[in-house]
Amino acid sequence: MPKLAITGLWLSHFRSYKSAFIEPDARIIALYGPNGAGKTNILEAISMLSPGRGLRRAPADELMRHPENLGWKVSAELESLSENHEISTKSVPDSGRFVEIDGKKAPQTALGNLARIIWLVPVMDRLWIEGASERRRFLDRMVMSFHPSHADATLIYEKSMRDRNRLLKDQVRDAAWYDALGAGIANGQVRRGNYCQSH
Repeated sequence: MPKLAITGLWLSHFRSYKSAFIEPDARIIALYGPNGAGKTNILEAISMLSPGRGLRRAPADELMRHPENLGWKVSAELESLSENHEISTKSVPDSGRFVEIDGKKAPQTALGNLARIIWLVPVMDRLWIEGASERRRFLDRMVMSFHPSHADATLIYEKSMRDRNRLLKDQVRDAAWYDALGAGIANGQVRRGNYCQSH
């Protein structure tokens, strides 16, 4: 069976880490230490090697180390499907997130073709008894692990919903704006539904 493993992990100005290097081996890894030592920050860094906003869903600007505010970078050597890859993802202040795979720029969705990552963290312990939106995000991430292109439909849907909520907040009354956004929302819902039904 092809192996999936991180064989090297570098953090630069990510959360509490100014600089860090971790070289895992083939054994199961347990992180331990006092509260605030940076255990979750390492797990969050690993989650950034997949599409999306990571296990805490934090905006890119919130991931950078303070007080430097220089931006951040997470790099990894990854063994996936019997091939080795170099992955890096980074962000600079007031900018989006950038991804490189084997030295070439790539969309976030391409990360899902290399590493299928699912996480359950304590903050998600009420996932099944609270709002539907959190369950939807979790199920979307599960589907993306098997079909990375599902991320495109999810991004369309979430962007359209954010834009719609912004129009409502600003009390925009032009029906054409809502019609256009409604089409985007419907397109995202249909594409997401098709993935779930066919797979």
